[in-house]
Amino acid sequence: MINPFLPSGATSPQLSRRTMLGGLAASTLALAGCSSGPDAPATAPAATSTQVVGRTDLSIYAWTNGPAIDANFKKRVSQFNKEFSGKYTAKINFLPYDQYWQKIQLQYAAKKPFDIYFWDVQAYAHFKKGLVFNEQTAVDGTAMVDPATYPTALYDPWRFDGKNLFCVPDSLQTMMLYYNKDHFDEAGLDYPDATWTWDKVVETAPKLQKTTGSKTTRWGLDIGALGIWWGLQSLAWASGTAFVDKALEPSAFQMTDPKVVEAMRFVQDLMWSKHVAPRPEERAAVAQNNGGFASGAFSMIPDGSWGIASYQQMKSNWAVAPLPLYQGQSVAPYWLGGWVIPKDSGALSAAQTFALWSATTFQSTMATDHDWIPLENASRESDTMLKGMPDGFSDALKNLSNARIGDFYTTNMQQIFNEVYATNLDLLLNNKLTPEAAAQKMQDAATKLLK
Repeated sequence: MINPFLPSGATSPQLSRRTMLGGLAASTLALAGCSSGPDAPATAPAATSTQVVGRTDLSIYAWTNGPAIDANFKKRVSQFNKEFSGKYTAKINFLPYDQYWQKIQLQYAAKKPFDIYFWDVQAYAHFKKGLVFNEQTAVDGTAMVDPATYPTALYDPWRFDGKNLFCVPDSLQTMMLYYNKDHFDEAGLDYPDATWTWDKVVETAPKLQKTTGSKTTRWGLDIGALGIWWGLQSLAWASGTAFVDKALEPSAFQMTDPKVVEAMRFVQDLMWSKHVAPRPEERAAVAQNNGGFASGAFSMIPDGSWGIASYQQMKSNWAVAPLPLYQGQSVAPYWLGGWVIPKDSGALSAAQTFALWSATTFQSTMATDHDWIPLENASRESDTMLKGMPDGFSDALKNLSNARIGDFYTTNMQQIFNEVYATNLDLLLNNKLTPEAAAQKMQDAATKLLK
């Protein structure tokens, strides 16, 4: 998905993990010569079996997430190699996000799939084509199915057939409000917390803004992820509705629901009628001259938790808070990270061992390294996880108790994300469509693509 707030051709490192890039929709589905579907899903042999299936040298694939996160992935693989020395040897390969998915499709088409690869929403098409293993039996043999130990309810969106996991989850991400503590201190303002509403944000933003003559040099608020469909939908959820009737194989879009329309109006008004956040061209100018939140150009921004890694080098003091209340509620999106193992993996036992090890034994190290956010409750809530994380992080994670999956899964979802949501939200945020018109266009176009 193109970020409408960046100059043409620019990319946002903070959004890279959830950015949906154009041109992938067709290749995701064009898996020539692949199996016919998941009606009779194959179950992966248990990794604890004494029989090793496939090679013992494992090639792991992930998309690049920047130096810090890539380095943590490398450390993870190195630790795996030490713990399984003499049995398995793994190496990890990184590709840019768009090349990553294109390469996966090519490998499937050639009937030489990767041994194992990191999940994102495009992999749902691989399940639909019957290309991946049912991992439920393997997961059943671990503590991952204990609701006292893991947040098992969060797995439900990945039970694509209604009961079985077809990927092995090992981590999660969510969304929160980032704020610059130095800016608040300078203005003598209280920091955001779980009681803050979006109305409070609107009230506070102008008090943090700085201008030189007629030029704004610092904005109190940037709309951030509210300008992308997966962030905007958090407002719809908070008001009691949603963009689709259900996340897994939706049967209807609900973009013209008055509450969805009102959420769109709220975000558009932040930039236009209220003008407490920069309009697209203003944001591009500020970003070009001063950078974004990391440089102090914005005092507050809603964004994904993966932004924490890139903000750690900020000179200013900063922190996070739960997403502000909207219509009396705060409902954050969450995303699962984890591993996809193809049926034709050339190193099946090694792949499954790595996936399950990442989801269990490695969780405490994930917390220490601040790799992703661990699934295991004890690791996620541990002092080692919180050490070095921004103030407010634990409060923001409390939103996981009522968080909702940030994606939805249907055959043409990639095309819907790229052609319908991105295009019309761009027009909405540039004030070229009313919320009503944008909602109707999205409703009509997305419904035609729903399969």
